[in-house]
Amino acid sequence: MKLTFAVGLLSLALSLASPCPTTGGMSEVTVAQLNKAIPERAASDSCAKATAPDECVTNEKAAPAITNAIKKYRVTQRGEIVALISLMAYESAKWEYNINHYPGRPGQGTRAMLMYNYVQAYASSLFPGHITADIANTASDEIKNTVRKLVLDDNNSFGSAFWYLTSVKPEFHNKLDKLRDGNMDDFKDYIEHGVQTTWDSDRQSIWESVNEAL
Repeated sequence: MKLTFAVGLLSLALSLASPCPTTGGMSEVTVAQLNKAIPERAASDSCAKATAPDECVTNEKAAPAITNAIKKYRVTQRGEIVALISLMAYESAKWEYNINHYPGRPGQGTRAMLMYNYVQAYASSLFPGHITADIANTASDEIKNTVRKLVLDDNNSFGSAFWYLTSVKPEFHNKLDKLRDGNMDDFKDYIEHGVQTTWDSDRQSIWESVNEAL
């Protein structure tokens, strides 16, 4: 009986000592959820009138790519997934763009619209050996765009935000006080201090829509 009590105390102590996220995990994002979150890309012909129709994808294509990223990078906390989908939806104009058009920076792209230094690092993680020291140090605009092409397919492009969180900003990943479920202030903190860009009302609106849908 004493042994059982001691084991119970040990289990309790371990559970209290081990930090863990406060919410349950997610394993997928469905087309129905994205259709509610981003209704502009619900229809099969919703990309027809896009400025960049060749880059634009519908939620039907986005959902499986996001689910693949969830599994690949093991980002399962709802607050993080909502944040990353919201980030990509904003940066890509709701799946319309895959590369930077305004002002047209060479090498910038993916659905998270990563700057070239991160595109290069991301491509290197996916395709070891493809990025030589010469390319990394003295990349011309043409080379930057060539490297960017390596990561523009749906899975890699939608995976970019997940890679960035887990590889570049792990201090925001699986933390008790970061990107908590339903916490918009945490998302704002990630935008300003994790992604290091500006906050605006459109980011808030997209986050609210995604948060409600998921």
